[in-house]
Amino acid sequence: MKRSIYTTVSAIALLAATSAIAQNNSSTVDQGGSANTAVVGQSGSDAVSTVEQSGNNSSATVDQGGSGNASDVLQTGDDNLAGVTQDGTDNSSDLDQSGDDNSADVSQDGINNGSDVAQSGNGNSAGVTQNGTDNLSLVDQSGSDDEAIVNQDGTGHDSTVLQSGGSGNSANVNQEGTNQTSTVTQSASTATAIVDQSGADQTSTILQQDDAGGYANVNQSGASNTSSVEQTSVNSYATVDQSGTDNQSTLTQGRSNGNDFQTNGQQANINQSGNSNVSNASQSGSSGDLNVDQSGNNNLSNVSQSGFDNSAGDNIGLVGIDQSGNDNDAMVTQSGQLSDAYVDQIGSNNTATIAQSVSNAPNPVGGTDPRVASASISQGGDDNSSTINQYGGSGTVSARLMSASSSQEGSNNTSLINQTNSLIAGASSENFASASQDGDFNDSDIFQNGADNSATLSQVGSDNLSDISQTGSGHTADVSQYSDSNTSTVTQTGTGNSATVTQGSNPL
Repeated sequence: MKRSIYTTVSAIALLAATSAIAQNNSSTVDQGGSANTAVVGQSGSDAVSTVEQSGNNSSATVDQGGSGNASDVLQTGDDNLAGVTQDGTDNSSDLDQSGDDNSADVSQDGINNGSDVAQSGNGNSAGVTQNGTDNLSLVDQSGSDDEAIVNQDGTGHDSTVLQSGGSGNSANVNQEGTNQTSTVTQSASTATAIVDQSGADQTSTILQQDDAGGYANVNQSGASNTSSVEQTSVNSYATVDQSGTDNQSTLTQGRSNGNDFQTNGQQANINQSGNSNVSNASQSGSSGDLNVDQSGNNNLSNVSQSGFDNSAGDNIGLVGIDQSGNDNDAMVTQSGQLSDAYVDQIGSNNTATIAQSVSNAPNPVGGTDPRVASASISQGGDDNSSTINQYGGSGTVSARLMSASSSQEGSNNTSLINQTNSLIAGASSENFASASQDGDFNDSDIFQNGADNSATLSQVGSDNLSDISQTGSGHTADVSQYSDSNTSTVTQTGTGNSATVTQGSNPL
């Protein structure tokens, strides 16, 4: 009986010894300099750890479990802190600190995750956490006092954070789901980038440069959405929120890279829900506001602002372009100064176009810059089309202070408003045009060239046609058509003419 017990005990001991030998872990620690600390713990199998320290007062801690994990820590600077924790299978971490006073912490659990952290600047901090399979993270910090936080949970994510040249930048990337891609590049100072992606196949790119000092927040859920934000001006602010499938948002804010001309106060708010919506927005002026909100499918918004104080919306929630429904198009182009443009579309297949290129000259002596042009379009129903063009202005002939609005309810209505001044010398034009159409297949055309002209159109019913042309100054035209198949033409030249046309009975 004793012999049997001894035999069993010996077998267990041999098995334990064989198991310990089979771990095949490898650790290499190479220390130079002074007062460096390295702690390595490996409890799994086939793990490889290398720690090289040639600076002073640096600390490295490596803890690896699982199987086939690899860690490489290189510290050549002073007062650096590195921590690596890996569980799972075939994960790899490469951490290089050549600057001073940097800190980095890497935690990976799963299969075949890879992390690369390079810190060549001073006072930077990086935190990388990856759970899942085949996730990749690259953090490269060559500036100073920058912060990068990367959290990835799921499969096939790819995150790149590049912080160089500046100081005080912050990047926070959170990705969940499958195959998300995020790239954040910060070469300015005090810029903030936040990326939050869930679902599948989302792509986000943020570029902050040229002393941007900007703020960008991208939130994408659903599948195959794409967002690109580029900020090159001081005080840029951008928020992009996309849900659904195959939405695309492209935003460029501020002066071109390397341009010393200062542009301030850029703001943007783009919110897309639904499928296959596209938003292209570019702001290169100063103090420009932009808000785009699209819900539904296949909506297109294209906003371009260049000038002094353009606005397609504002920072208190007034939306520059708001489209609900399907296949709506809205185009706003502002190249003048201190212009406003608003578009609101509900329904399907509506088209709205606003083009403003009004010069701010001549500017009143000693006065503040007033708003030079204002335009708004509101459309409800289907297949409506509205266009507003405001342009002109020179050193002696002003096109400033023009206002135009178009409102259409029903289907297949068309409205065109053109405003300019190439005739009347003065400090302002102050032309006013308003078109309101309710019904189907109505057509309105308003043209104004001069100063102090006013045109008001109201059509209720179907198949109505109105044409108003004002050339000169001080004209007034008021056209109201309240039944079907009416036609009205008003042409005014000279000075101070007045016309009132009423056809049909007012239904109110």
